[in-house]
Amino acid sequence: MNDQENAKFRATTGPKEAFGTTPQEALNVLMQHLSGDAFSPIVIWPYNLGDAYFTDVQQTRLQELKSHRETLTAEERAELEGLIEASFDATISRTKALTPVKT
Repeated sequence: MNDQENAKFRATTGPKEAFGTTPQEALNVLMQHLSGDAFSPIVIWPYNLGDAYFTDVQQTRLQELKSHRETLTAEERAELEGLIEASFDATISRTKALTPVKT
């Protein structure tokens, strides 16, 4: 079982990341890989779940296509590539939404 593909939450600090089915599980896994002198903030957010930038329907279809990527038709491969691009665009949009607007 691939923990990342089945995860619902992702916890990160610096370059380290961990995945879990709950925020607490993701945090616990991450904490196992940290030394006591870690100074970076820990961020936990939903993972493999839809939101306003990349919907549940898109996320579900992305996972379906990824699960059998070795046998995709040309049309399905194009759909997968489009969904991957949309997921990157969603990440950019989420990041911009978190960035304070300078006035």
